[in-house]
Amino acid sequence: MRRTRRGRRRKATSRHISISAWDSEWETVRRHADRRGLSIARYLVGLVERGGPEEVTGPALALDAAEQRELLAAVREIRSLMLEGADAAPLVRDMQERIAVQFAAWMSAMAGAGRGEELHAALASVLGGDRARLVAASVASKAGGTDEPAADGSPP
Repeated sequence: MRRTRRGRRRKATSRHISISAWDSEWETVRRHADRRGLSIARYLVGLVERGGPEEVTGPALALDAAEQRELLAAVREIRSLMLEGADAAPLVRDMQERIAVQFAAWMSAMAGAGRGEELHAALASVLGGDRARLVAASVASKAGGTDEPAADGSPP
């Protein structure tokens, strides 16, 4: 006597799903769920039911395709001017001159306002103590400031 074969048992569909995300993404999900007083699962199901993420009130975190193309074109133009173009040297010189003028105006304003100590500290963080003292003294004398460097080399 032969046994009749039964068909395969149909596997019950799973009621659970698994979602993978970066830790930073999970932190965002946790923060939004907590703010609404929901579990992470309920919050995610709510997103699906609404058809997408919540409204973003701040600026976009990424550029759209047109903005990306525009930015790439600008970078390529700058690169060609700086690296390959015949006009690169005048452009670089112009940028250097503009920065030098702005820096000189900033130093002069600080010295003229009697902020020699702050000026010396800012210069010392970049140039070192000895050079900062000399530059600060030069600027103070040109600005007509009274901040003179001390004989021991301390800031004015």
